[in-house]
Amino acid sequence: MRSSDNRAFKEWAVVCRALALGRQTLILRKGGIAEGPDGFEVTDRQFFLFPTYLHQAPASVIPEWREALEECATDPTPGRIVISHYCVVASWLKMTSLDKLRALEGLHIWSDEIVAERFHRWSQESVVAMMVRVYALRRPVVLDCMKEYAGCKSWITLADQVSLEELRPVLDDEVFERRLAEMKAVVS
Repeated sequence: MRSSDNRAFKEWAVVCRALALGRQTLILRKGGIAEGPDGFEVTDRQFFLFPTYLHQAPASVIPEWREALEECATDPTPGRIVISHYCVVASWLKMTSLDKLRALEGLHIWSDEIVAERFHRWSQESVVAMMVRVYALRRPVVLDCMKEYAGCKSWITLADQVSLEELRPVLDDEVFERRLAEMKAVVS
């Protein structure tokens, strides 16, 4: 496994936690303001998770994850970022049916309200669904935040190299393949 030019994906800290615990294997993304009128694109198939603390709100996640969101509401290391997980995209699809998007419930922690809001946001009715295989780094790496990391954008390039030695999959092969099959069954 190799780093794709040290690329990182900015995601809510609570979603990063769900991915790290194996509760979630699906990332839903509409796109940040900085991504322009075409919205989010899957430009990298391998990336580090970069937890963010802005825009998280209790109504954005399912009730069972609201307590976790409260725990993830405040940046524990202001001015620094903790990189602890790496993802490989197994499959992705631009979802243009809200009904099919809603049928992915259980594979992510977004609430029904945020799913609908993101689907209808801006001019294009769609959301990208990325099924990812998540790996834990041997040891979390703490990096300084840089001004280049700021802003409403999904993809960034880390200034520091992060080792991919001794990665450990969060889910075993059988569980991950079962979830991937669930997603494919819903969207086919």
